[in-house]
Amino acid sequence: MKIALISAEAYPFSKTGGLGDVVGSLFKDFLKKGLDVTLFLPYYRITREKYYDRVEDCGILYEVSIGGISKFGGIRSAKAQLDEDGNLVLTPSKLGNIFFVEHNDFFDREQLYGTNYGEYLDNAERYIFFSRAILEICKILNLRFSVIHCHDWHTALIPLYLKTLYKECSCFEKLKTVLTIHNLGYQGVFPKEKLELTGFGWEMFHIDCLEFYGMINFLKVGILNSDVVTTVSPTYAKEILRPEFGFGLDGVLRKIQDRLIGILNGIDYRIWNPEKDPYIKKPYGLSNLEDKIKNKEDLLQIANLPNYLESPLICFIGRMVSQKGIDLIVEAVPTLIDKEINFLFVGTGENYYETKIKELQHRYPSKVSTFIGFDEALAHKIYAGADAILIPSKYEPCGLTQLIAMRYGAVPICRKTGGLADTVENNITGFLFENYSPDDLVTAVLKFVEIYKNKKLFEKIIYNAMKRDFSWEKLSLKYIELYNGLHQ
Repeated sequence: MKIALISAEAYPFSKTGGLGDVVGSLFKDFLKKGLDVTLFLPYYRITREKYYDRVEDCGILYEVSIGGISKFGGIRSAKAQLDEDGNLVLTPSKLGNIFFVEHNDFFDREQLYGTNYGEYLDNAERYIFFSRAILEICKILNLRFSVIHCHDWHTALIPLYLKTLYKECSCFEKLKTVLTIHNLGYQGVFPKEKLELTGFGWEMFHIDCLEFYGMINFLKVGILNSDVVTTVSPTYAKEILRPEFGFGLDGVLRKIQDRLIGILNGIDYRIWNPEKDPYIKKPYGLSNLEDKIKNKEDLLQIANLPNYLESPLICFIGRMVSQKGIDLIVEAVPTLIDKEINFLFVGTGENYYETKIKELQHRYPSKVSTFIGFDEALAHKIYAGADAILIPSKYEPCGLTQLIAMRYGAVPICRKTGGLADTVENNITGFLFENYSPDDLVTAVLKFVEIYKNKKLFEKIIYNAMKRDFSWEKLSLKYIELYNGLHQ
């Protein structure tokens, strides 16, 4: 069986969040299991800067029509293998198992999708080109796959292209398509005038295809035309069938719910391993859990917080946007500030919330520290040094933060939704609260503080959390089972 993974990002080549982590880890795990897998990605500036000497120009020029205007692209390739330690090793190859779609006007940019002030205005054109370029490359190189696995809206037009503009291509015979929704809040919705760029005619602009409240919706097309649709946790697969979580697509999803499956995400246990983590001050595991305190001491120093090791250190790491519950945190912290708790907030997001978080530090400089930005080494230090990680999400398709936190013995404090509900066990591996309110968040934090003061109980929760297995080695088997089932 030959599998193609198609994504707008994949770690370590490109990444803005969980999508990149998941696709990159899934690719590596499939390689580890000996599967015949190929990864397709855009050739972003960040990818070129990091991997230029490890990819090869295939010498292929192809044409994609965008609204009747010819756009010509290139392709770069590499052979990816794993070394004895499980590290990804790239060798330049004209016909490898990673292909990078090259078009400088579209992908040679500072960021992947846009800036803090908004998305790039030509994102429709960029990912129409990317999707059609992959199919053109498959034709030119006669690449024949059993399954094409598309990820999120950026690639969601591919299943419809395969049924229409590319249906006569012999290399796509017997091909099955899978679409994974990583976050339904991002759908690729554009003005209807963008329709002419897709190559589809206006006969496709109707409620059972591209049309969505007078706009066009890429993700909707993928949902309707894929053989199977997956999302990243079983609970989220149920939640998105309801209007409050469906972002306008709940009715569409109910139509195809017999082929909608929730498969839980995992994390790469080689990268996220407190026993061998090169970024942290003192490696530790269940056998020497007492060494975790050295990492807390290091993190307090980095955060410029008083070295009160006996006080709980609660951290937030992630996107500072409303989905992640940052508004609850802004309201809850002043209520908790006199409870002998230290807070560290790290991430980027909407300017409004970045400003609000910085204001908390200004008001409580001895209790609150903030870092606006992302740093890989700091992320590892946070999981190793924190006593608890806040994840008060309004909705959470899966979430990787709580999985990493449990791996490092940083107790997750989460809202009970989506993948958080599937992975965190209340009062056993973390703390859950039901209602999306600052009061409920405060109650959950105070419950954590109560347990934290009881060393024996707190260590039991840490032990439970660190013993759970959320590695891709186990969880990827669900995808392999799905692929095999499509060809039975």
